[in-house]
Order: sequence, then structure tokens, then C-alpha cells
Amino acid sequence: MMQKSISEYIILIIISALSLPCMAQAQKKTVDTSGASQVKQEVKKALKPEDEAKPLIQGLSVYTDLVGVGNKLFGGSYLYGEVGAELNLLNRFMPVIEAGYATCDVLDDDKSIAYKTSAPYFRVGMNYNFMHKKDTYSIIYAGLRYGFTSFSFDISSPALQDPIWGGEVPFDHKGISCNAGWLELVAGIRAQIWKNLHMGWSVRYKRLMSTKDNIYSDPHYIPGYGVKDDVLFGFTYNIIYYLPLNKK
Repeated sequence: MMQKSISEYIILIIISALSLPCMAQAQKKTVDTSGASQVKQEVKKALKPEDEAKPLIQGLSVYTDLVGVGNKLFGGSYLYGEVGAELNLLNRFMPVIEAGYATCDVLDDDKSIAYKTSAPYFRVGMNYNFMHKKDTYSIIYAGLRYGFTSFSFDISSPALQDPIWGGEVPFDHKGISCNAGWLELVAGIRAQIWKNLHMGWSVRYKRLMSTKDNIYSDPHYIPGYGVKDDVLFGFTYNIIYYLPLNKK
């Protein structure tokens, strides 16, 4: 249908263009716009409702993740809270920004190493809605994120034995500055529960891209990323408020 509409549109333009010299010779002192008006009318008739462009901005979502708080409530060593905002463009492309604050206060019982940090973190990215042709607010999506944080951490342990000179060397360092950047591949679903209230979950494949080196210790926990590792998997469970700007 779209190819047929485009073909008719091209033919009408060619006919209009060929007729302009004749109209110009017949009426040199007046401007005749009837040819252009006829083209517009014919094009409007040729276009079908399904071919007309959708409004660019379909809606706006704000959400929060419950996993970080739940981890602490069930006895975990990590606590974080985050919020996000997502703009729905054409019900297909969904740019996202996420921000949160994470804390970690852990003691390794075997090695008696204490680690502590707290800092904000940020992510930006895009989701793609695979159900963009469906007349529904529920979606199945995949996306990409880039995360970044700048933080400092404290690390301490019992005094170390000096194997060369003998004696003990204290190991207690505070305020070690660090930063980190990482990528996340995201896949998830979201379902409408009641009116504008939605719930959803996602799985995330995380890959650490860069960290700042320091002479004392690598960070054990990176806010927004998790326990330091080159590759890490994560999970989110979100409560979402979706504000539709284009009623279905």
C-alpha cells in the first residue's frame, strides 16, 4: 500500500510539473495555485490511515528498582536505591536515564578484611520495544546501558608480616579514590497492572570497561555495578508509573 501511495504521489508531481509551463504561458500576469492544490488533495486521498506518522512522543515512564532494598532486608551486605526515567518515542525507541546511590559495608570473616564504600552512580542508554506494533502498554524489550561512578572506599585488615625485614606492616587505608565505567546488555518485560501502574523485571549482562588503578587495593564493590569482576549478571524488579501522552 505504501509503495502504491508513493507511486501515485510521484506521478501527480510529474503531471503537475509538466503542466506548469502551459499554465504560465496562458496566464503570465497571474499566479495559478490550482495545480498545487489538486496535488495536495490527491495525495491526501491516496494516503491510508495506517501510513500516517505516529506522534513522536508516546509517553513517559518513571520507575524504581526494589532489588537493592530487598537485598539488605534479607541480610545482604549491599544496599542501593535507584530511580529511572524513560521516554517512549514512536512506541519503539525508548531512551533511558538511571541514577542511584549504593552502599557496602562488609567484613571477610576468613581474612578479616573490612571494606566500606558509598557513592552515587548513573546510567544512560536505550531500550527497543519488540511489541511496538501491538495496541498495548505491556512490552518486551532489549537495550543497552553505559554506567559510570566516581567513589572512594576504605579497606583494612590485621597487620601484615614483612617477609624481608620482619615485623608487622599496618594495612588500614581510608578514602581511596576510584572511578569505574561499564556496559550493560538488558532484556526484560513490563506489564500493565492497573491503570498507569506497571511492574516488570529485567536481566542484565554487565561488562566492566575501565577502573582507576591504585597502589593499595582494587575495589571489592563498585556502586551501581556490583562486586568487582570483569563480567557480572544482575537482576532488577521495577515498579513503574507510565504516563501516556498519546491515548490508545
